[in-house]
Order: sequence, then C-alpha cells, then structure tokens
Amino acid sequence: MVVSMFDYTSALVGIFAAWSMYATLYGKPSPFRSWAENSFIGFTMGLNLVVTAWYVWNTGWLPVTRGDWFPALGIVLGLLMVLRLFPRYSYISRLPIAISLGANLGLSLRTRITTAFISQITATIVPLLSPAGWYQSLVNITVGLCVVFMLSFFLYTTEVKGPLRIFPKLGEYALYISFGAIFAQTFMGRLGLFVGYMQEITTPAWKIPYALGFAVFILAGIMIMDRYGVLEKYSD
Repeated sequence: MVVSMFDYTSALVGIFAAWSMYATLYGKPSPFRSWAENSFIGFTMGLNLVVTAWYVWNTGWLPVTRGDWFPALGIVLGLLMVLRLFPRYSYISRLPIAISLGANLGLSLRTRITTAFISQITATIVPLLSPAGWYQSLVNITVGLCVVFMLSFFLYTTEVKGPLRIFPKLGEYALYISFGAIFAQTFMGRLGLFVGYMQEITTPAWKIPYALGFAVFILAGIMIMDRYGVLEKYSD
C-alpha cells in the first residue's frame, strides 16, 4: 500500500497528539498534555483567523468593491471592536459589542421561543389515552404525570401539604432520572467519539504499530518523569 508523505505525516502527528491529550487520564499534568493543548488552541485560533478573514473578504470587502456599501458598516463596527485592546479608547468598543449582542439575542429569541418554549409545552399537551395503542398511552400518561410532579417540586410560594406532599418528592426523583439519562447520553456520545477515533488511528493496518508505539512511549515517559519528580516542572 502506497501512502503519500502528507497522509503519513498527518497520521503520525494526529496519533501522537491524540495520545498526548489522553495523558490527562494519568491524573497529573505532563509536558505531553501541555504540548497537545497548546498546539490545539494555537491551531484553532489560526484556523479561525483565516476563516474569519476569508469570510470578511467574501461577504464584506468584495461587495463593497462592486458598489454595495452596506457591508462596509459591518467592517467598521468590527474594526471598532479592536479598540478593546487599547485602554484609552476601549469605551468605543462597547458600541459594536452592544449592537452584536443585541442582534444575536433578537435572532436567537426568535427561534428559542419556538423550540425551547412553545414546542416543549405542545409536546406535553397530548391525549392520555392514545389511539396508537397501550404503549403510547403509557408514554403520554408518564409524561403528563412527570410534568406535574416536576412543577410541584419548584413550587416555592406555598408549602404542599396533605396527600399532595408526595408530589414534590416524586418530582425530585423524576429530575434525578432525567439528569442521569442526560449524563449517560453525554457519556455514550463521548465514548462513541473515542471508539471512532480509535478506529481512525488503527485503520488501515499500517497505523497500528505507530498507535501502540506512541501510547507506550508517552505512558513510559510520564511514569519516568513522575518517578524522578520532574513531571510538573516541565508541564507549563
């Protein structure tokens, strides 16, 4: 199998950087993790700078050269944000920042009201007995009861007494179950990313020796530096 120099180099750098990131599982800072984190942050900042400059060029400067002067306003406001770096004129940057935050807030509220408010309420207003069958009816009843229990848990204006005092406790348990499900879903998603990347660095087969070699090299290096007390010294 013929592998180009670019693919070969990028695969080796990616494998070494990945194992360096996972060095954080050792429980102590290490120069491998510091190098990987700093490289990732630097590469991300550089990539964002290039993509942003390309976006400003295509959507800002080129339309201005064609006679559309409205994008020039965005360019000017963006340049005014740079004054944030100069204490004497930093107050001027408040204007473009306020415009940007206000516009983003208005655009996000336009969609959030529907997705996070109206849609959530609509999803709970369902018939308890569904014509789709007993399973869907059980789901609808569970959703309706859990909504009532959870809302009673957040009822702070008055104390729930009598037979209804069990509702807040059931709502608390329902919240625990939902938070646990969200955490489990997040963990499974991260685990899926890990498995996917392990498949990436072991496919094709010529990557396997390098993946195992770098893993042993980094682990051994961390253990040796920790043994001689120089691990934290070179981890900045």
